[in-house]
This record gives sequence, structure tokens and C-alpha cells, in this order.
Amino acid sequence: MTPEVAAVIEEASRLEALAMSIYTRLASTFGEDADLQRFWMSMARHEAGHVGALALIRVLLEESAGDLSFEVDDRAARDAASSIQALHRESLAPVSLERAFAIALELESLELEDLVLDLIHALSDSAARAQAEQMLLHDLSDLSLMIEKYCPGDELLARADALVESRMGKGSRGGYVRRT
Repeated sequence: MTPEVAAVIEEASRLEALAMSIYTRLASTFGEDADLQRFWMSMARHEAGHVGALALIRVLLEESAGDLSFEVDDRAARDAASSIQALHRESLAPVSLERAFAIALELESLELEDLVLDLIHALSDSAARAQAEQMLLHDLSDLSLMIEKYCPGDELLARADALVESRMGKGSRGGYVRRT
């Protein structure tokens, strides 16, 4: 594994861990409502799955002894870093439920997810990628349902539904990983 690929995987893992932290913080903030607490923890588990997938990818690449060679575009991780760090700082203070959902939409709209999906696809079969995409769609659909249930306005719901629509049947928007 090249140092560049290792650095991208490390940064993506750090950012996914920050996203997980945001969701666990929101679970704590809204812990008095069992539905909300379960929802935010589900979102945190999804991010934890990404951290684990990235760790597995790192190990597989290290153990491949150069048999697997990749070029990884770091654009998604670079672009997501400032957004996730700002959202993480914001989540340190109490936020309204509407703002919590907006934060989730911002996190889930970042292309970091595409980078992770591309890495999974490059190192495994198409079934593993399809499963990861289905989990993403499930989480986004749950986010949309929770927004519909808890937020009176239509703006957040429209954003959530547009995000679900953009992901349905389209797979990755990225192209961040290329085998060499």
C-alpha cells in the first residue's frame, strides 16, 4: 500500500469516527425520546461500520504485499474534512431537533460515503458493495421518516427525500478508487 493510499484511508477513518461521535452525541442529547435515541444510535452504528470497513481495507492492503495496487483520489476526504469538523464542534453544544436533522443531512450528503463504497467495491465483490449501498439507503430512508415525524416544515423533508432519490439505483457518485 502506498503512503498516499494509507493517508486517505486514515483520514477517511478519522472523519467517519467524528461522524459517529456526532450521532452518539445527538443520541445523548435526545435520549429522553426512545425513538430518537434509537435512531441516532442506528446512525452512529452505520458510521462505526464504515470505520470497521476502512480498518479491514487497510489490513487487506497491507497483507496483499503489493498484489493489490490502487490509486485513490483524496478529494472526498479533503472536501469533507472541514464540514465534518465544523459539525462536530457544533454538536458539542445543545442543538434543536430540527438542527440535528439538518446536521445529519449535511453529513450524509458528503461524498465521503462514495469514497468508502468505492474502496469496499475495489476489495470485494459486487454483493458486498450492494449490501453497503442498501444499508446507506435504509439509513437515509429512516432519516427521511424521522424528519417527517418530528419536523413540521417541508424544507428538511424535501432535502432528505432528494438525497434518497439521488442515491437510489445510482450507486457511487465518486469514482475515487482506480486499480492500477
